[in-house]
Amino acid sequence: MQTQAEIKLNPLRCYLSPEAKKRLKWMYLVKYECANNISQAANRLGISRVWLSQIHSRWQKHREDPRSLEPESKAPHDTSNRKRIDEKVENKIVEIRKKYQPWGKDKLSVILKRDYQLMAGASTVNRYLVKHNLIDPKLSEKNKLAWQRKKEKANLKFKMRPPAVIKDYKPGALLEKDMKLVLKMGIFTNMNKHRAKENFWYQHTLIDSFTRVRAVGLAEDSNSQTAVAVQEQAVSRLPFAIAAINNDNGGENEKDFSVYLEKEKVAQFFSRAGTPTDNPRVERSHLTDELEFYAQGNLHKNFNDQAKAISEWEHTYNFVRPHQALGYLTPMEFYRLWQKNPEEAHRIKNKYSAYLKKQSRRLAKSRQMKNKEQIENLMKFIDKKLSKSNS
Repeated sequence: MQTQAEIKLNPLRCYLSPEAKKRLKWMYLVKYECANNISQAANRLGISRVWLSQIHSRWQKHREDPRSLEPESKAPHDTSNRKRIDEKVENKIVEIRKKYQPWGKDKLSVILKRDYQLMAGASTVNRYLVKHNLIDPKLSEKNKLAWQRKKEKANLKFKMRPPAVIKDYKPGALLEKDMKLVLKMGIFTNMNKHRAKENFWYQHTLIDSFTRVRAVGLAEDSNSQTAVAVQEQAVSRLPFAIAAINNDNGGENEKDFSVYLEKEKVAQFFSRAGTPTDNPRVERSHLTDELEFYAQGNLHKNFNDQAKAISEWEHTYNFVRPHQALGYLTPMEFYRLWQKNPEEAHRIKNKYSAYLKKQSRRLAKSRQMKNKEQIENLMKFIDKKLSKSNS
């Protein structure tokens, strides 16, 4: 029922907490299985009719927005009547601080417990240091400004993977970016150095995680300035705005490229080092390039000819080639479907995602050794082999 509730009542895949998902399930029961009969639904769920009615009313008041089901914060509005620490502890904090000026809240908290058997957490100690003006205002302000600058600088740059919830959220929510080496004419120009720059051109690829719409650009180098130029051209060809990009840790994704994304207000996420599975859709598209484009004789001597061929291949990929994960629609057909009917687009995506996961599990299981006799013989072989080497 939970899956049906999300498909019907959360077609845009808004992020919901576990509690909100549970309440979304209740709303599905009320609307589709109990014909909006609150009493009947409350009896089936085993909860108060008044409580369910309040949640249902708020949900309808917000036009069935699933985010309205999020529980309100339980934090108190007023803490003035909260129990405070004993005056003896407060005085001891002041005394220790004056004796050991450089020591911070964590050390003072430990000393209170170790030497005086008095309990006060680090945050409590810090609160009373502020109260008695025992924190150096210059140092405090310096730390505050440093943290603020760091937060502002890294506001849209995250040295981590993007949250899974945005991958299939909507077009432009997350694009995966990667660079592919294109061997000129399929042969090495410099036979002495297989990784030499003169052997390669550089294919910069952007692919939308949701619709699979791609933008591809060819460059003669791989620095961050080139990445910016390719990005600007790619953006002009995409039919939607970009909110976030996930890339690897290559040098072309730092410096000028990061500055450009910050200027354009685009969030930048980074995959784990040496983990191509963190960018699976762009990596899979590169395999498609290799099998369906380059291996079919689409390698040229001239850079301009190669760039033109890649541009034509981009059009084929977006407008002609059916995509299994999109219900055999082309990326642009799927994008136009999402514009007209987002719920249907998500239904297709969920259906084929489930199918592909099932196939993946089936293939993984088929590679496992399951025969009991085979496993026993293998264990005997291992024991015999290791006993010989240890003797």
